[in-house]
Amino acid sequence: MASSPASFQLPRDVFNQSMYTQLREIWFRGHTQTPVPDASLLKRWFSIGSLEERDAFDRECSSIASIPLTAIAPSELVLPPFQSYADDVKNAEIIASPFLNEVKEARQIDAETGAGTFLSLVLLLDQMPRNTLRRQDELPLVFNHYDRIARALVRSVLATDPNIMDQTTMGSRVYWTWLLLPFMHSEDLPTHELALKLERHWRLRDREPTEGPIAEFAARWITNEDEHIEPIKRFGRYPHRNQCLGRASTLEEMEYLTTTKNYGVKQEPAKDEL
Repeated sequence: MASSPASFQLPRDVFNQSMYTQLREIWFRGHTQTPVPDASLLKRWFSIGSLEERDAFDRECSSIASIPLTAIAPSELVLPPFQSYADDVKNAEIIASPFLNEVKEARQIDAETGAGTFLSLVLLLDQMPRNTLRRQDELPLVFNHYDRIARALVRSVLATDPNIMDQTTMGSRVYWTWLLLPFMHSEDLPTHELALKLERHWRLRDREPTEGPIAEFAARWITNEDEHIEPIKRFGRYPHRNQCLGRASTLEEMEYLTTTKNYGVKQEPAKDEL
């Protein structure tokens, strides 16, 4: 029976430390605690390789994530109707309630378990849907359901402890970068501004160098955020999502789509009007 976030219970046979560990192992496989990820990780994360390599990684992600994602699908976990981003910010703790409780319980074990659980849930909610739900008819589920939970969870946890990853083996940029992605995927300018504020806070806290591999990895994130925030400033939304979400594009947006990235969201050719 479908439940609201306030009464929903994460199924323990699915949501447990074994699953969280497997998620991190898949996502960070090959990482050796160096300050920056190696080329193989970047290739996997950003689909730089061949289509066959991307599909193989997607299948790996699906083998771990499909069951937990199904367990928290809208047929099981019913979110309050979306009204506005401001409303979701106000209700963040309610929307993220089952997952917030999971992080709180994990932190009672120790800081490492708390950080690992938090990171794994963010990967599950924000990244795994993008690797396993790529079809046009699946994308509304990504943007309208899992993304809302991911944003609410990150916002709620970081509101009380912005340094939750600190003093753990996941305290470097390689890991905390992923906590910012739910905000980057938002169609809300203040949320993007919060991502930039957090990135700067953590960069200064870690006393990151201004030159070398770490600085280059940081610059990659800034470039990516700049590319994401630009259409939000211009249009208040991502035009590349319009088609799959059933939104009519303006002429300016249609022109924009011919010159920009679609971030994996396929655009079908426009049909001739009858």
